[in-house]
Amino acid sequence: MENSKKEKVNKNPGKIRGDVFAIIIVLLIIAGYIFYECYSATHVDVETITAVTSTVYETIDAKALVVRDEHTINGSDSGVTVASVENGEKVKVGGNVAMVFSSQENATAYSTAADLQSQLDYYEELESQASGTVADVAQIDGDILTDVNQYIRALNSKSYSNLSEYSDDLNEKFIRRQLTIGEKIDFSQVKADLQEQLDNINVDGCSPIDYVTTDESGIFSSYTDGLESIVDYDKVEELNVETLNSCIEQASKAQSDQNSFGKLITSYEWYFCCVISADDAAQINNGDSLNIALKSSDEVIKCQVVSGADPDLNQEETVLILRCSDMNSRITSMRLEDIEIRYNEYTGFKIPASAVHVDDEGNKFVYALVSNTVEKRAGNIVYTTNDYAVFAYDAENSDSIRFYDQIITKGTDLHDGKVYS
Repeated sequence: MENSKKEKVNKNPGKIRGDVFAIIIVLLIIAGYIFYECYSATHVDVETITAVTSTVYETIDAKALVVRDEHTINGSDSGVTVASVENGEKVKVGGNVAMVFSSQENATAYSTAADLQSQLDYYEELESQASGTVADVAQIDGDILTDVNQYIRALNSKSYSNLSEYSDDLNEKFIRRQLTIGEKIDFSQVKADLQEQLDNINVDGCSPIDYVTTDESGIFSSYTDGLESIVDYDKVEELNVETLNSCIEQASKAQSDQNSFGKLITSYEWYFCCVISADDAAQINNGDSLNIALKSSDEVIKCQVVSGADPDLNQEETVLILRCSDMNSRITSMRLEDIEIRYNEYTGFKIPASAVHVDDEGNKFVYALVSNTVEKRAGNIVYTTNDYAVFAYDAENSDSIRFYDQIITKGTDLHDGKVYS
């Protein structure tokens, strides 16, 4: 009887040990979680940003219609018309703006020959360069840095159409630098290959049969959209909200016009026309010079407010007219642009809102980490938003934010004199 009871008691000793082991594991997990939560609450890693000055703006966002003094140019009906000037290039009265070929094959062959000849001239000009001075090398190095920055900006803004141009410019600068410091580069094989290709083209047989000329001077552009006369250039200031909105709607659906091979812009002055709220208009004045940033690129254009900044009291919206006299190949093809109107500018230390603290007297300040020690930095805020504050740089105040201070954006129990180990 006793033996049978013992057998029953000791029948599954492994199961008991397994249950105990499982309980221990659960308790360890719970203890670990509690420890982690306690550690996290009391040992938050400090995070910082470096204090450097930057410029921020108060802005108005708008969709703007571009109005220019322009008209289309018709090609020849007797053949294939090809532009002979670059976009943004100035054309004189009676100047050639296009060549007319008897066929597309001849036009292509002539263009290829011209490109090959241009490359030959380029390499011959490079070969003729003598060694330069230290000043020449410094100038080229500066140009290289400029081209690199342009390439990076174009890449970041996804302006891929400009990447090839900037890459070619960089390659040219590097070659010029090598030649300037006296290095020998043999272009003979490259020139021979180009000359051989050129010799295989019958240049005389594919020459133009006619030319297209202009009866006035202006700036040429190969891009047309059929909206060159959507607004009367001389009456642009008479635009009202309803008319402009209708024009913007048309422009949003416009495509390249294939009926004309190009257009002539007959005035350097052109306009951004946009609809903004009366409240936004109250922030600026007619006659103000403002920076206008194009959201599709990193380009900033200086414009003057012509009209629209003084709406009537009962107006909710107004047509803002901005005049500009800058001109380049990109501007000649613009029609509808998302723009940022910058009307106030502030320069200082741009600090995230998470790093800004307020003392008992309502004064705002930040903490800086100096050699693992927390130091309080006071300062005058010149501009603030929900996301950040701009502190003025005050070189005379030793308690204010200094250049390259490590401003604490995340930390626990922050106070002046605290040491982080």
